[in-house]
Amino acid sequence: MYGLQGKRIAVIGAGNIGRILLERLTFEGMPIEKLILCEVDTVRAERASRRFGPRNCSLTDEALYTSDIYLLATPPKAILEVLKTISQRLRPGQVVVSFAAAIPMSRLEALVPPGVSVARVMPNAPSLVGKGMNPVAYGSSVSPEARRLVKTILQTLGRPTEIQDEQMNWCVGLTGAAMRSLLPALEGMTQAGVVAGFVEEDARGMAAQVMYGTAALVADRNLSFDEIKSLTPMETVDEAAMRHLFVDAAGAAKEKMDRLQQKLEEL
Repeated sequence: MYGLQGKRIAVIGAGNIGRILLERLTFEGMPIEKLILCEVDTVRAERASRRFGPRNCSLTDEALYTSDIYLLATPPKAILEVLKTISQRLRPGQVVVSFAAAIPMSRLEALVPPGVSVARVMPNAPSLVGKGMNPVAYGSSVSPEARRLVKTILQTLGRPTEIQDEQMNWCVGLTGAAMRSLLPALEGMTQAGVVAGFVEEDARGMAAQVMYGTAALVADRNLSFDEIKSLTPMETVDEAAMRHLFVDAAGAAKEKMDRLQQKLEEL
């Protein structure tokens, strides 16, 4: 895989995020022998190993510590204990990437030895098809080589964008959980198509293409939102209410993450 030649990658956690990472890395040509899986749930570990190829190991396995890059995809409550365990064996030049929400960079960096680069990512489910938006924050001592490696990995998922760590809780509502905000619109469009007499598969395809095409128009053309709206003059929903709905949703998600972060810090 271009940009990661010779590197060994450990994926710790085989939940939704871990499986996405394994699928995209193997899809892009990462050699199986360069991937290591670490998952405590034996059922999930067996499924992931069978589907993607890498063998499962424990946090005490010597093979784990031959890795150059550690992708931490465990739940937030487990991330610090995992990092405490592996940090005893980390060495300068290695890279740790956390995909856990609500664990700030300061907590992550405090647990790794000097010379270990740390990055923090807000994962996004469309990464499963290589169309994700994954904001990334880098630690204060991250090396240029680590930045390059993290960017290469994130590009297999879609589009990365660099942010400040204090913006990460906002990104839960802006990118990470935003898919859930958009899906009701697609569900409604699909249902309307069925009411109009289309079979569900066709109605779903039409709705998805309209959403995909609208997003492409916004991303690929330097047009204001009003200019894009003028291309289709008919207003079909209360647009002001829709705007406020999404702004409020992002703010509410940020507040939830702030509370979770505070709770985890107290623990």
